[in-house]
Amino acid sequence: MLGELDIIIKNTRVVDGAGNPWYRADVGVSNGKIEFIGNIGNAMAPEIIEAEGSVLCPGFIDAHSHSDTSVFHDASSYNKLEQGITTEIVGHCGLSFAPVSEKYSKHLEKSLSFLTRALNVPEKWAEFTTFDRFLHEVEKLRLGTNMAFFAGQGTIRTAVMGFENRIATKEESEKMKGLVREAMESGALGLSSGLIYAPGVFTPKDELIELCKIIGEYGGIYATHIRNESDDVINAVKEAIETGRQSGVPIIISHHKIAGKKNWGKSVETLELIEKANTEGLNVALDQYPYMAGCTTLSATLPPEYHEGGMQKLLERIKDTSNLDEIRRDILEPRYKWENFVHLSGFDGILVQVDGTKKTVVQYAKEKDMDPIEAIIDILIKTEGSASAIYFTMDEGDMERIMKYPYTIIGTDSTLAMQELNTHPRAVGAFPRILGRYVREKKMLKLEEVIQKMTSLPAQKIGLKNKGLVKEGYDADLVIFNPGVIIDRADYVNNCTKNEGIHYVIVNGRIAVKDNLHNGVCNGKVVRAK
Repeated sequence: MLGELDIIIKNTRVVDGAGNPWYRADVGVSNGKIEFIGNIGNAMAPEIIEAEGSVLCPGFIDAHSHSDTSVFHDASSYNKLEQGITTEIVGHCGLSFAPVSEKYSKHLEKSLSFLTRALNVPEKWAEFTTFDRFLHEVEKLRLGTNMAFFAGQGTIRTAVMGFENRIATKEESEKMKGLVREAMESGALGLSSGLIYAPGVFTPKDELIELCKIIGEYGGIYATHIRNESDDVINAVKEAIETGRQSGVPIIISHHKIAGKKNWGKSVETLELIEKANTEGLNVALDQYPYMAGCTTLSATLPPEYHEGGMQKLLERIKDTSNLDEIRRDILEPRYKWENFVHLSGFDGILVQVDGTKKTVVQYAKEKDMDPIEAIIDILIKTEGSASAIYFTMDEGDMERIMKYPYTIIGTDSTLAMQELNTHPRAVGAFPRILGRYVREKKMLKLEEVIQKMTSLPAQKIGLKNKGLVKEGYDADLVIFNPGVIIDRADYVNNCTKNEGIHYVIVNGRIAVKDNLHNGVCNGKVVRAK
């Protein structure tokens, strides 16, 4: 006999998240859980949703999010909710908010400024010396989505060594291991790295392996923004796989892509390497967003050595006009392999937001009567290094090939969406874009297959219990959408335009989105790994 229900969804097409064919059923929700699936008859509830013609599926899991960097400014994650996301996996690319040290907290704040920019950072940030302290502060917030956290290797190295470009001493190595251990005992999912950013770029593979051995003791995962996604992407993928092999931990390669026209097609080889590793018994997955442009800090256009010592030192170097010829030479005629965004995008393929308007570096340079390198430096100085940029580097063929790979999961690689900032449209539209463009229009993947990549597969790979399936007893994180209408509308200029086709989003048993709009309900929870 049914107990008292809070929500009844009637006569819907259930896509359960496991990859099974859809079936028609009613679904009852009670006390934040899925209470009943079947023919609910004449049962009543305070909220009854007539969902004939709609699809009901598990709430989407954003496998690669940076919403932790905006959570103290606006914890609603409204732009994630409005695309059907109910759980976010945060702390990626080595860039977590904790643990910090008082000595280097300002270094970290400056290095994260391209993500936080105009947003509030926590007043107590310097006191987040442990991961547990940080999570306790997040637990005080009214979260729109559920959030589970990686500890950032870059943040941990900064806490111990700042932005020094050298091998860690034995004492420093032990301190870093201690911080990793504390994070894991506090509920971190594992360790993330961002190996194109300082100080990740200064970190040798052996140091990463030793830290991963610590997370392995706790059943943790290593999520890595690999050392190169362009000219040297094959070796970078090999490094990630070898890190997993030697440490014994599962690997997730972050936002896997092939950047730079001369490299297009290399996804054939990277996927072969990943599949070979999986057949050998390793556990290697990928996350991906469905766009041909990426987004990161504008300072990434400068070679790694310019980042040594932190953002303040970088600004001092580029403000010294006597360094201009050397900077120009180091970017245009590089002496060694690094993730050179100018070579990958071209100046006309780098979109920045300056003085409230979006323009390419070429357009900005022309307006200011500068050459493009001077323009980049001018923007970085004007924004104190916090400017971000959208880089057009990818080919749709690679993107589609990666999306089809069985162990590819979906992420936005984004934080809070704000029109006045240089927000990438993925922050608003990534999940509806896949369902509309690649499932309905291009018929590249089946609906059930894609929803599995958005729900149960990330839950399995990341280790989330009671999430990712429409199943009795599971958390009532649910999405109801129209498969014939759902689509993204945001683009690189109008980056906050609303999606279409999402009728309801339910988080832990409460309706948070109705007719594509967040209604103000914030019912998310911090998910600590156990």
